[in-house]
Amino acid sequence: MDSDDVDLSGAARVEQTGIALVHEGELVVPAPGARAGFSGPGGDGEGDGGGPTEVHYWFPVQIEVVGLDEATAGAVVNRVFEELGRELENRG
Repeated sequence: MDSDDVDLSGAARVEQTGIALVHEGELVVPAPGARAGFSGPGGDGEGDGGGPTEVHYWFPVQIEVVGLDEATAGAVVNRVFEELGRELENRG
């Protein structure tokens, strides 16, 4: 789809900064002047100068289980982390 083919008639302004769930095929248009860039040593933020080729993010995960006995709650937490680990490994 060319930028000339974009139909923005259903667009709405985001009123508050936050995390968004973006679905495949959706178009995200930044506000005028909004820009994210990354540059490493010798880089200029445009990806053309000596910086790293990967960026790694770490998100801590905390699970709180209430209303179960200690053993069952521990088993639930372990299962959730096992499934999370398996899914992350499958994604590479």
